[in-house]
Amino acid sequence: MIGKAAALGVLALLGSFILLPVAVARSGTELCDTAPVGSGLKLDNEQQSNLAVIRAVGQRLGVGTNGQVIGVMTALTESTLRNVDHGDAAGLDSRGLFQQRAGWGPLEVRMNPEGASKLFFQALLGLPGWAVMQPWAAAQSVQRSAFADGANYRRNYELASRLMQQLPSACAAWQLDDSDALPGARAAVTKALAMVGQTGYYQLCARLAANIWGRDRAGYVSAAEQWNAVVDSAQAHEGDRRPPLGALVFWSNSGPYGHVAVYVGGGRIVSNDIGDSVPGVGGVYLTEIGSIESRWNATYLGWAPPIYPDA
Repeated sequence: MIGKAAALGVLALLGSFILLPVAVARSGTELCDTAPVGSGLKLDNEQQSNLAVIRAVGQRLGVGTNGQVIGVMTALTESTLRNVDHGDAAGLDSRGLFQQRAGWGPLEVRMNPEGASKLFFQALLGLPGWAVMQPWAAAQSVQRSAFADGANYRRNYELASRLMQQLPSACAAWQLDDSDALPGARAAVTKALAMVGQTGYYQLCARLAANIWGRDRAGYVSAAEQWNAVVDSAQAHEGDRRPPLGALVFWSNSGPYGHVAVYVGGGRIVSNDIGDSVPGVGGVYLTEIGSIESRWNATYLGWAPPIYPDA
């Protein structure tokens, strides 16, 4: 943990530029150990990021684990989990993770991993009886590939199932580029670092994030309620592991309230409770962005700009 005095010292030395001690941005081709021991599977950061998006969108739309496996299996088959910007002989206009043709929707939606995933899962949910069909048959009914029996999808079913069982890796496909910043983020990051070392925020993550952004209160009962609100307002970047400076980053956990923190650059967030040695202290800490998953076994949901109900 970096204390309040140390954080302020960094600010004093660097002025308006926020540089933190550890940089964890990784190249898009670096390989991560992402699968269960013994599987021999490797995904690079682009594939891992797209996997996370598919899982997050599927979770949000309520397709369950079975539906998420179908989505991952389909994207593995169509694009090897890559956002492909070209088609093939079977469909020159096919694009994106699911190789969706022009009839699926606008190009900008098909080339957006979130948008493409939503299109796929919405079509799956519109398929009568999909949940009791063989997964590859359901995928074929949605995609209408040249393989009438869905054998092309079936080949990747076991792989998709194993990927769904994996725990987040240490690398976790965070594709961080601190050149992006939300409006007002520099001031928010400065305040966040100045708050490191404070206490009194036990289970009050939404309030801490609101205070960092200069607000007295969040206007939400919990981080989970706030996340649902930004999703409903189409402001959520579901599963996107490229938060800009100042972004609110969200996780779900075993309880109903979820968690939110503020991304401050250099692969770090300012979060409450994560470093408490005694429950109830509610300390404010500067910690690595991956620590919420690795230490609390939480599920990353995505990021959003600081949107509040009375703004």
